[in-house]
Amino acid sequence: MKILFEKQLVSICNRLKKYILSDKSLRCKVVYGPIRSRRLGMVLGVNNIRRNLCPYDCIYSPNGGTSCCSICSSQCLSPYELFFAVKNKIDEINKKGKKIDYILFAGQGDPALDLNLPQEISILREFGYKIAVFTSSALLHNENIRENLMFADYVSLKLDTVNEESWLKINHPHQRLKYDLILDGIEKFARSFRRKLVTETTFVKGFNDNETEIEDLSVFLNKLNLDTSYFTIPIYPPNEKYAVSPDDNTLKKLSEKINSLIPNSTLLCCPKEDEIYITDDFEEELLGLLEMHPVNEEAVFKLAKISSNIEKLNKMIVDKIIKTDQYNGKNYYSLVNQS
Repeated sequence: MKILFEKQLVSICNRLKKYILSDKSLRCKVVYGPIRSRRLGMVLGVNNIRRNLCPYDCIYSPNGGTSCCSICSSQCLSPYELFFAVKNKIDEINKKGKKIDYILFAGQGDPALDLNLPQEISILREFGYKIAVFTSSALLHNENIRENLMFADYVSLKLDTVNEESWLKINHPHQRLKYDLILDGIEKFARSFRRKLVTETTFVKGFNDNETEIEDLSVFLNKLNLDTSYFTIPIYPPNEKYAVSPDDNTLKKLSEKINSLIPNSTLLCCPKEDEIYITDDFEEELLGLLEMHPVNEEAVFKLAKISSNIEKLNKMIVDKIIKTDQYNGKNYYSLVNQS
């Protein structure tokens, strides 16, 4: 009787797994990559939030803007569906002889909005990789959100400014958010989190690229127990065309100021080259990556050539599924139907 029950259970699990993996949107748009991260090495990405659900609608966002500006947590994904999708992807990665360093929760919205985040992190630990979460920080005033993020090994907090006026202009927050409460929540989280904690600041020309902003920000950052404070610029074509990078001379001055005021700080500019891999379905996986943000044309073409998918790539262009955009002297592929 016990053996029969075990066989039936295995059969049910196999059917469930087959059903889950038949969903291309789950395999290719929820779980994406692996891709090269400038902070974490090779990562397998998890987009656990439906398209563009975020407390912010940042002017430099590369994915077409926030379709739903929200501060309400919800159950976005079944942890068990995610487990099978990640397992399948890791199996494919291993067959290709590739290695990953982290499983990263980051995508079209803020992962912290997902009520199932602790369960998802816990169940994915079975694969033996460290778990990273990139969050907007906008929800850290909420004690439950702070507690959920405690399950991660690495947390990156967006913090573009400590000036409320600049925050409103750059991040376009949900109208119910109060910045003093967010900053207080960041401080509380930093005092409690015992693993790797970093911040990320994006410089936008004419908004937060001046010495006063850096001086004010440095006072706040130096109160936090951080491993690194990262500073970056818009890399991909932004949501708002005016949200561009400061010029090289300004960046040089800012870098000098940052180095003098903020210990363990790193200025990240454009990566030398994008590194992406596709393990199975070229078209669907490329579309999944493009849901996150535009992808460097050269990197996509190189990948298509290696995987003998040039014809598929050209057809996607002819069929007007993807298009080419130019930004900062580089060409990027993006989705045609993404505003």
